[in-house]
Amino acid sequence: MRNNLNPFYVTGFIDAEGCFHVSIVNNNELKTGKSVRARFQISLNKKDKTLLEQIKNFFCVGKVIDRGDDVFYYQISTVKDLMLIINHFEKYPLISEKHADFLLFKNVLEIIKREEHLSMEGLKKILSFKATLNNGLPGSLKADFPDVIPILRPLVNSPQVLDPNWVSGFADGEGCFFINIYKKKESVLGEGVNLVFKITQDKRNSELLTSFVEFFGCGGIYSQSRTGNVKDFIVKRFSDLTDRIIPFFETFPLQGAKSKEFEDFKEAAELMKLKSHLTREGLEQIRAIKSRMNFKRKDI
Repeated sequence: MRNNLNPFYVTGFIDAEGCFHVSIVNNNELKTGKSVRARFQISLNKKDKTLLEQIKNFFCVGKVIDRGDDVFYYQISTVKDLMLIINHFEKYPLISEKHADFLLFKNVLEIIKREEHLSMEGLKKILSFKATLNNGLPGSLKADFPDVIPILRPLVNSPQVLDPNWVSGFADGEGCFFINIYKKKESVLGEGVNLVFKITQDKRNSELLTSFVEFFGCGGIYSQSRTGNVKDFIVKRFSDLTDRIIPFFETFPLQGAKSKEFEDFKEAAELMKLKSHLTREGLEQIRAIKSRMNFKRKDI
């Protein structure tokens, strides 16, 4: 029985946190000397184990595994079960650069389904896809198969209109809510407060980040460095946060542990609406909220 997760939310979260893996390992029992293993995986901190269980229940396949270092991962590794999630993404498509990884992975699965991976020709086909997937071929496989030519990476075009449930899922994976308390000479208290909502992506997803500006009707795109390899969608104008960002996530709720960060963020915004941050007592209340957020959170 599926739970109440919206399918577009699931796709959005996987666009942020999911990974498609193809591994090639030595196996002397096979004619090619290599085994091919395909798997889909989401790895998260233990605080989001419940969300992983929800996603497992959504797909009705796979398993949630304790890695033993405060990390849990949801994994699907049989071809039959993997085809079920392939069907999901056909209906509710990934829209970040991960869609390209999905298409490469899908081709590998088709080769495995036809059992072509048991021949050297089929294995080399898979290697050509793996060479373009994620981080490419490791040095050992490049040495063993120097003639493998990577296929061209599929092009991904961002959609004209983002589904709000997808946005909620993606933000649950890649979004961050921050409270900044900074030195402010012109303030009576000597400190000021501002709130920031941010989504960070590799430059390959620049077009997708830009679509958030149009979707929310606020914010901007900023580079984290001179190279521009990492970019942020940032909303920091207080009225945009209170009139657009907070109401959005109230309507399309976050499902993971990040929902607690949002509630703290919202509490700080309410105090700021009342100008409480301009008083010593109010500022200390906001400081206390900030002290329990993100990596400092213990109420898992």
